[in-house]
This record gives sequence, C-alpha cells and structure tokens, in this order.
Amino acid sequence: MTQRKPVRKPPVKKKPIQKKRKVNRRNLWTIILAIFIAIECIGGATGLVMWVMMSQDKPELHVEDFFSPESSKIYDQNGEFVADIGMQLRDNIAYNDLSECVIDAFVATEDSRFFTHNGFDDARFAKAILENLKSRKFSQGGSTFTMQLCKLTYFQNDKTGERAKKSVEYKVQQITLARELEKQADKKAIFELYLNKLNFGGNRNIRGIEKAAEYYYNKSCSELNLPEAAMLAGVINSPYTYDPHNFLDYATSRRNTVLYLMQRHGYITKEEAKLAKAVKVEDTLADPNASIGRNGNAFAYQSYIDTVINEATDLTGYDPLTTAMDIYTFLDRKTQALMDSIQEGKQEKVPFPDDLIECGMISCRNATGEVVAIGGGRNYGRGGAMLLNHATQQYKQPGSCIKPIIDYAPAFEYLGWASDHVVLDRPMEYRGTDIVISNSDGKYHGQVPVKYALAVSLNIPAIDALQQCIDKVGYQTMMNYINGFNFSQINESTFDLGYAIGGSSFVASPEEIMAASASTMNGGYYIKPHTIGKIVFRNGLIPPVEPQYEKKQVMSDAAAYLTAQLTYEAVHTDHFNFLQILQRPYPTYAKSGTSDWGTHGQQYGIPLMAAKDKWNITQTVDYTTCVWVGYEKGVKDKGTYFTNAKQNLNLQGNIGSLVLDSLTGDTTPQAVPRPESVTNITHILGTFPYAEPVPGMDESLITTGEIKKDSAKLVQADLVAVDKLASFDASIDSDKKLKLHWNPYPDPEKLTVAPNTMDISLYHGDTKVMEYYGNRMFDYSWIFGPIRYKAKVIQNGEVKATIVTENNDHEQVIDVTPGTPIQVIGYYGFESGDDQSNEIPLNLTVPEEVKPTVEESNKNEIEVKVDDKPTTEETVVTVE
Repeated sequence: MTQRKPVRKPPVKKKPIQKKRKVNRRNLWTIILAIFIAIECIGGATGLVMWVMMSQDKPELHVEDFFSPESSKIYDQNGEFVADIGMQLRDNIAYNDLSECVIDAFVATEDSRFFTHNGFDDARFAKAILENLKSRKFSQGGSTFTMQLCKLTYFQNDKTGERAKKSVEYKVQQITLARELEKQADKKAIFELYLNKLNFGGNRNIRGIEKAAEYYYNKSCSELNLPEAAMLAGVINSPYTYDPHNFLDYATSRRNTVLYLMQRHGYITKEEAKLAKAVKVEDTLADPNASIGRNGNAFAYQSYIDTVINEATDLTGYDPLTTAMDIYTFLDRKTQALMDSIQEGKQEKVPFPDDLIECGMISCRNATGEVVAIGGGRNYGRGGAMLLNHATQQYKQPGSCIKPIIDYAPAFEYLGWASDHVVLDRPMEYRGTDIVISNSDGKYHGQVPVKYALAVSLNIPAIDALQQCIDKVGYQTMMNYINGFNFSQINESTFDLGYAIGGSSFVASPEEIMAASASTMNGGYYIKPHTIGKIVFRNGLIPPVEPQYEKKQVMSDAAAYLTAQLTYEAVHTDHFNFLQILQRPYPTYAKSGTSDWGTHGQQYGIPLMAAKDKWNITQTVDYTTCVWVGYEKGVKDKGTYFTNAKQNLNLQGNIGSLVLDSLTGDTTPQAVPRPESVTNITHILGTFPYAEPVPGMDESLITTGEIKKDSAKLVQADLVAVDKLASFDASIDSDKKLKLHWNPYPDPEKLTVAPNTMDISLYHGDTKVMEYYGNRMFDYSWIFGPIRYKAKVIQNGEVKATIVTENNDHEQVIDVTPGTPIQVIGYYGFESGDDQSNEIPLNLTVPEEVKPTVEESNKNEIEVKVDDKPTTEETVVTVE
C-alpha cells in the first residue's frame, strides 16, 4: 500500500492590532439628545394624534351653553316676592356684584392661579397626579374653575346628577374645552358663570352663589362677610356633608380650612383668619324655611303655587320649573295663610272629626275672576307639592249649592218669575218614570215662597223650575246656558233633571262652582278663574305674557240680581239652615249643599243615603268663596260619612265664615246693586201670571216683589181662568118656572171657599198614589168667593133675571112675557166678580096661558087625581 505524504497547511497570517478611537463626549451627548428628541417627537406626535382623536367627540362649545337658567319667582297681588320655584332654585349674579371676600375665598380654595393660567394649570394637574399615585386614592382632580365649568355644563346632568364616566378621554375633552372657553370669554365672565352654576345643597336644591347667600344667610351675595364667604366656598366640595343644617361640625371644620387657605395665599392676615374662625357658624345662619317660603312642616302657599305653575305652563307653553319666569299673581297672603292653617288643623273653629275627612276651598274676586287664595286640602296641610288639589282638580256632585245657578236664575230669565214668586212643593215623579222625587226632610209643604224654597233647599220646586224652563225655551237652550259656565265634566248626552239638585251625572270642582256662583254678583258675567296677571321671562328673549280674560254674559243682569236676592234671604231667613253663621252688619249671600252615598255606601258599612259631601258658597258683592268638606272614598267600617254630630260641627260654614272675615277685613261691602232692568211688581200673592190687586181686597194677600222689567206684566184678577162649561140645559113652562141644569163643575173643591190647606197628593190618573196635604197661600175664593153656577135670562134685550146658585140643578119662576122668545145664558163664575167661563146661550119661548072650559077643567082635575100628570104645556131645550 502506497503511503501518502502529509499535506502542510500554509501559515496563518496574523491581523494587525488596531488602536481604539477615543469617543468625544460632546458628540455622545449630542447623540443621546438626538435620540431623546426623536423619542419625544415620536411620542409627542403620537400623543398629539391621540389627543386629537380623543377630542374629536367632544361637545361643540357655545358660550351661551354656560349660562345657568334661574329659578322662576312668584309674586303676590302687591308685587312682593312669595317663592322660588324650579327643579333647582337659582338667582344669577354679576361678577361686579360679588364681594371681594367671596372672590378671594373661592380662588384660594379651588384655583389659586385662576387669573394667570389659560384654562389648564399644568403644575397643579401634575401635582394632583403625583398625589393620586402616592395615595392610590385618585381623589385629587387638579381641575381649574374653567375645567369645572365645562364639566358642569357638558359632562353632568344638573337635574338628575348623572355624570360622564371618568376616563382619559373625558379629561382630555375637558381640558380642550376649557382652553377654547378661555379664548372666547374673559376671566371675570368665567368666574361669574362658575359661581352661578355651583350646587350649594340645601333642602330645595340651591344653585348659584346668590341663592345660596339667601338660603343660608337671608342676604345678597354682595353683603357676605368673611366667615360667611368662607363657609359657602367650603360647601361646594360636598354640598350635603358641609351643609351646616345637616352636619354643623363638618361645616365648621371645612370653613376653617378655607380660611387657612386664604391666609396661606395671602388674601387675609393671620389675625383676620383667627377672628373669622372665632365666629360660630350656627350664629350666622338664617332660617332656611323663611327664605324659600316654607312654614313648619307644610309648604306655605303650596296649594296656590301649584295652581300657578300649571296655569303658567298652559299660558306660555313653557314649564316654569325649567324656564325662568317672574310670575305676578293675585295671591292674598293673609287669606292664603288662613286656608293653610285650616287644612293643617290649626283652627279651633274647624275641628276635623277624623283623619279621613278632606277639604278644599277657593276664593276669587267677582268682578275679575282673580283667584286670591286656594286651600288644596288636608293632604297639603301635611306637606308636599303637586298633590291632588281638592279645590281645583277634584270633581264631586255639588248638591243644592248649584240650585241658584241651574234652576232659579233661568226661572227669572225665561219664565218671568218675580222674587216673591210662590212655588208648589208636592209629590212629583221624574217625567216619564215612576221615580218619586223627595225633599231631604221627606216632607212636602204645598205652596211656599221661592225664597223659602231655596233657603231650606226644597228639591221639588227646583226640579219643577228647571222642567218649566226646558218646556218654555227648549232642551238645547238650557244646555247652552249651562255650558256657558265651563263645567268641564258635563256631558250633554247625560243631562237630565237630576242636574237641578246637583245630582245624577253632574260633578264639578269647587273652582267651577265658585266661578259660576260669582256671576250672580257681577251682573251675570262668567269670567274664567285665574291666578296670574302677568308673566315676564327672565332671559328677556321671550315677550311678556299678560293674559286677557273675556267677560262672557251668561245671564242678564236682572236674573243675576234676582238670584242674588234669593241667596241673601238664605242667610237671613228665620228658618235654621246652618247659614246664619254668615250674617254680618253688611250684606252677605250664601248657599249650602249636600250629596249622599245613596246605596253605594252600604258596602262600607255606611247607612243608606248618608251624606258624604258638604258644600258652602259664601259671597259678598266683592268676593265668592266655595268650600267643600267630605270624604274622597268610602272605607269599610271607618265612619266615612256625616253623622248628625259631624253635621252639627258645620265645618263648611265655619270655614266660609273665617274666610269671609279675612277677605273683608275692616271694609264694609255694599249690597249687590240693582240694575235698571229690574223693577217692582205688586200683585196678588200666589198668582201666576201675576194678577192685579182688586180694590178693597185683603191687603195680606197683596205682595210686592222685584222682577225683570220686560216681564212686569199684570193680568186682571177677574180674568183668571175658570173651567170651561161643557153643557147646559134649560126649560120653561107656562107658569114661567125656569128649570136649569149645568154640567157639574170639574173641580168640586172650587164650589166652596178654599181652606188654608190643599190636597197635593200624587195621582196616577184618578188613582191616588200618595196622599199629602200642604200649605195654601192663596185662592181666588178668598177674594171672589167660590165658584157658582150662573145664568142670565134676557127678553127683548132686557135682562129679566140673573141667577146664582150653589147647585147645578135649579128651578125658579121668572117674570117674563108669555109668548115672547127669551134667551137663557148659562156659565160658571165666582160668587162675586166678573170672572167667568164660556157662555152657552139657549133660546126658549114661554108658552101662553090657555083658559080651559068647565068640562075640560073637571076632566083635567080628574086626570090629575088619577094620573098625577101635569096639564100645562112646557118647552124644553137641551144644548151640549
């Protein structure tokens, strides 16, 4: 085997050793700086991009967005402030009206470099971040006034308290908006806007520094001193916790912190801080209830205020709780305070017998419809707002208090009644039914004056009056008349005679009853009741509203006046009706009413027909007040009805009396003036059409009343209708004996002088269903005597005989010439006087006397003895 020779590797060449170059330090730092700049540029660019991206969805800034809506203000009839209303209570104030200590307190506490930064305080922001990292609580925000203003405007719902979720994006947008705002508004404007928007807590959502000063100190912000300004600057950090009414010690500590910060930043000296801290917070506070219109546990005037709010909304289309308005009302503070005290149970004369009984009351000026006071009910007396207002929002059957309007005013208007008219109270059925109408006392009284019928609230005369009006002018005319009063719950399709007594489907609110009743005091005009005279929008951008209310003539001034006279008599009658409590040295007018449970209450253990509602209308020529007291609903076995004891409390009358005195004060109201369209009428009592008195008649049967001038017509008393004579018979013989027969008079009672009582029984045809006797005030028989059967005998144009008899069959020998025709005229008539029925004339001839022979005489005598027959001739005539 051949061996190979080893191969030799070539020698490796060694590289020459290079020397290290020294790096220049200056170049090194340049490189490092370049790197950092590059990183910063990249980071800055990235950050800028991210900043821009996060700012894209920010709200669009408009300076006007930062203006805070003020709360609405309500003023009384004298233009004096009553209350603030709104979701928050706020009064804006200008920067120049802020006291120096207020500015210093807020700047020192919340944003010490406010007047130098551009909306974002980077040093304070960085410090806040470090503090948050150190404490890990993230409680420091580092926001400036401008940033907080943007947050409150765009990132927080002031009504609900809902806030945007905190995030980097949220903070970026807040900073961006703050810088934009600083470019569009100066520092003073921003500071002013900020203080007007802040939440200062309180028990009614106090907003803005001015309202806070009023709430806590009952003064303007411009009047605040150092301790007060410091306290308010501290409250905003936690409005509930630092409200001294809630936690006095926390509020005091927070105030002292503010004073320390003011001293630290050089706004006050150490001595000034010490003196301010020595002032007790509780010694400086005002009564918060007094400053916002409250009284004890109940909201003062709240029944009235709620009505104003609703009315303002209807008038303007804007909600005064969210749109700032100055609302000028007709509120009478004195009377409103009285109504508040009544519904709070603080009046001894109105002792509510249980907790379930409710009330509602309302008063207005008759001439204008201006509502001056409203009592919404005992629910308002317990405190609260926007509750069921029993004076304006509850509808109940008004009972008899509506009779003057629905029944008697139309009777004066359409039927021509006089104020001394006599009505008939008798058993009566609703037309077309067998439902018998009754009075509350279950009695029927016969003939009574209309003034008495209203004073004691008889039902039948009222219903009869409405029925007569419908018969006279028609259903539609009466419905139009009723609709003229704007009763909101009336339906034409359900109108019936039950309306006459405030029953059936007729329901109304006290406000509606008041407005209708006021028409009888002001000449017959309906004016929509209203609380507001003028509204001024506080932003000045919307024109003021001054509502005008039409005076609508719903009845003549004569009918209004005559109706007022009835309600005057209701107060001053001798018959007790619970209205005597309203008698005064000046003229007062009133009507009461009651509605009952009927059978519906029995399911609650309430007796059949027990009363559930009591009403009272109290009036002077100037004011009308409507009062309702009653039960909203039945409650099982809780006595939700008026027992005799409860009725005797006369709650509704006592309330009416108290309000009457409040409204009248020291004045002396005049009587309702009599219009020229009213005149006197003197006539025979109890007649209709009204009969002219007869000379020499008993003066006790003559009366003088007031009446519409165009209805003042008299009829002759002797022309009063007598029933028609249906048939009359007459005959005469040769002996001149006249025999007469009248059809019996249809009403036998008229044949005798009428007694002081009369039959008022209810009949179905000839069948007496209900037997009753009542009072008789007048009958023509008291003047002219009873009805008699009468006849005249005329021959050759001469009246030979006038016959007056009590019997419808009569015989009488008359002096007439035989063989000559006579005329006998029969009729009915009063015993004295010329009033008579129709006449029925009959023509007869008197037979001539024939002298018989002796033989004929003897024969006749025999015939008479045997047959007992007359021998003389006789003429007989019958006419029907």
